[in-house]
Amino acid sequence: MITKNQILSTLNDKQREAVLCTEGPVLILAGAGSGKTRCIVHRIAYLISEKKVNPQNILAVTFTNKAANEMKERLKNYFHISTYSLWLGTFHSICARILRAESKFLPFSSNFTIFDDDDQKRIMKNVIKKMDISDTNFPAKKVLEIISLQKNNLVDYKNFVVNGDSYYSKVIGQIFENYQKYLLENNGLDFDDLLLYTVLLFEKYPEVLKKYQQKFHYILIDEYQDTNLAQYQMAYLLSKSHKNICVVGDDDQSIYTWRGADIRNILSFENNFKNTKIIRMTQNYRSPQLVLYAANELIANNKSRHPKELWTAKGMGKKINLYEVQNGKYEAILISKKIRNLIEYNKANYKEIAIFYRTNAQSREFETQFINEQIPYQVVGGINFYQRKEIKDILAYLRVIVNPNDNESLLRIINFPKREIGKATQSKLLDFASQKKIHLYNALQEIDETSNLNHSFLKKLKSFYSILEKFKTKAETEPVNNLVKEIVEELNLLDFYKNEELIKGETRADNIKEFIAGTEEFTENYINEFETEPRLSEYLQNISLIADIDRTDKNDNIVSLMTMHNAKGLEFPYVFVVGVEDGLIPHSNSMESTFQIEEERRLLYVAMTRTIKELTLSYANSRRFFDSYISNFPSRFLDEIDDKHFEKFIITSEFGKEYSGDLYKTKKRKTDWKTKHHKLKVGQRISHSKFGQGMILSIRGDGDQAKLTISFDNGDLKKVISSFVKMV
Repeated sequence: MITKNQILSTLNDKQREAVLCTEGPVLILAGAGSGKTRCIVHRIAYLISEKKVNPQNILAVTFTNKAANEMKERLKNYFHISTYSLWLGTFHSICARILRAESKFLPFSSNFTIFDDDDQKRIMKNVIKKMDISDTNFPAKKVLEIISLQKNNLVDYKNFVVNGDSYYSKVIGQIFENYQKYLLENNGLDFDDLLLYTVLLFEKYPEVLKKYQQKFHYILIDEYQDTNLAQYQMAYLLSKSHKNICVVGDDDQSIYTWRGADIRNILSFENNFKNTKIIRMTQNYRSPQLVLYAANELIANNKSRHPKELWTAKGMGKKINLYEVQNGKYEAILISKKIRNLIEYNKANYKEIAIFYRTNAQSREFETQFINEQIPYQVVGGINFYQRKEIKDILAYLRVIVNPNDNESLLRIINFPKREIGKATQSKLLDFASQKKIHLYNALQEIDETSNLNHSFLKKLKSFYSILEKFKTKAETEPVNNLVKEIVEELNLLDFYKNEELIKGETRADNIKEFIAGTEEFTENYINEFETEPRLSEYLQNISLIADIDRTDKNDNIVSLMTMHNAKGLEFPYVFVVGVEDGLIPHSNSMESTFQIEEERRLLYVAMTRTIKELTLSYANSRRFFDSYISNFPSRFLDEIDDKHFEKFIITSEFGKEYSGDLYKTKKRKTDWKTKHHKLKVGQRISHSKFGQGMILSIRGDGDQAKLTISFDNGDLKKVISSFVKMV
């Protein structure tokens, strides 16, 4: 039998308090690296071993299966507690279990199917098609994202509110209804339904709610800052009678608003649950004190938070390295050099090193450099840049242009972007090529000889062939950078992706722009080396090593590359946070409100507090955006951290020569820049790090938070905060 002393002996004072405070509502504010998983596991062990609570009367909710499994293993290995009857799992798994048990109250049977993301997209496409609605105006992914948001806010299709006479919202409402009816006809649910139907079940059938209120005497919820309305309501209803609810989280690490998370759930917990006991766990077991000083200073600028400061007994550690580099290329070279030094002089392993960036597109320059330097790496939470669908699609065009016999690449693009050359037509083309024993490209050339295709499909195939021939001709004379830009423009790929999906579409468009930036960089380097413009074949030969990721080392000793969002919950001895610039962090899309800026600040805070030994930040004076360089300013967040925590370096254009110390003061440069904003006026020409140059049409407010309406030279009309622009 496990004793109380065994449960508590390895805990600090605040952790012990969190374990022992079992009755009533408890809010555990667990700062980064403060041992929250240990706290939850020991609390469960204490309830079972000391309070003699039956495991089946405990509900412990996590956000990932990995976290749930880790907790179960610790309970088994450390405390020899069986987790068989313990309700420990993700919100979705707990809800599925309840719904299967209570299906007699629901419009589906207990053996319902849970449709995954691909299933949902396929179903939605079929629904839209049957409704004879344009999938251009109502892309499946975009509609699914809207419906998901509605469900997470506890709105089903019956309660979906049409905004006035809006045609768009009316159609969305009709699609929502048909989609949901299709799911139910097939005895299926999507992931959001699991939450929605559980809450609706509790609200509609009080006897069912009472059953589970009496069952779950103690409720624990991890990562509470990431809960949405449906998850909050489920927890509130279940704990309403006994009020023994303990939530663990950190408002300073709430970074998933875009996925539906509502930070107000943790900020207002003590208001929603009266007589709440608040416990602040601030002792950090991960990072050096100097990193924590900097992180504390940064996050203190947020107004929407519970005040707290992290501290550690580990020691001060090294100052934070802060590098200014000329551009993104030099940033990648710098990081590669630093990694080599860590491996050679610090005897570090590659797996101890991580690189965090704000946007997926930023990985491209690092992947290219790491391949050249033979540094093994993996892209965490995503796929390698050259393996992303949108990049593979455009590469397929380039490969067919160079090698018309590449049937695989041709089949990949024959109906991309959509040109109504479906599977049936492709099958007939394949049959024709097989009969004549020729490649598909040649079959397209001779397609008039076939008799099994009607005039309409013949016309579409001939049009596709004409496009490829046009690109082939251009490739004979155009340098690769110009050719790629012309292909992107001809196929209208940027608008295609932006219109296709609400969230991922813009990311894919950004990746296409980053791909173009890569061709620009390759062309410049090629000209400098060979004094002639490169052709497409040279570029593809160069890219083949990068694209063939399977040739890289597959063992676990590899550098991790990931977005700051994917870094949450992880830790590494050596952390590099790159692209710490206005426009990236904070992101240019997050400049409309204080709320968005605060989430961006939390994102940088999360990235900084992942380090165990050493933290490095870097920013570039300019970056490629599409086919040109855009000047950047260091992130405004750097101004919020005392200079004394940094060891600053300027990497000159003659790469390798470093200047350190106080030669460069971020705060001074930023302040000088901001004082110029009072001069902004209507008609003023300005420059923006992402959108380029434009003219101010109107100004609302004053100072560096004034809202400007700007007509950009690329045709975009945007509203931006004045601190994100500079006069030209």
